[in-house]
Amino acid sequence: MLRRLPTIIALGAAALLSTAAAPEAVELAEQEMLDAFDAALTAVAYAASGLALFGLVWAGFLLMADGPEGRGSRSRSAVFLTIAGLAVALSAKGLAALISAGLIPIPIP
Repeated sequence: MLRRLPTIIALGAAALLSTAAAPEAVELAEQEMLDAFDAALTAVAYAASGLALFGLVWAGFLLMADGPEGRGSRSRSAVFLTIAGLAVALSAKGLAALISAGLIPIPIP
């Protein structure tokens, strides 16, 4: 354990010095991370839109399969779950946009 102590201290000092030496690099890395999250959430929003379209078409097929006497409970639940999934995906994108715009502050300890 004692043999590792100088290595741990040296690595901690190197991390501290690299952070103190270039605060612009930290802000640049933070912006790059926010851009990556935004790109990922944009992809999720596009995928959720396509899947929602597929889910609504599937609910239509279920409604037609139930027939005129059918209650259509499967199709109603398919529509509800499709819209709920789309709302969750789009709200994640919206929440990320609010955070990156600074409207929702993130406390940094």
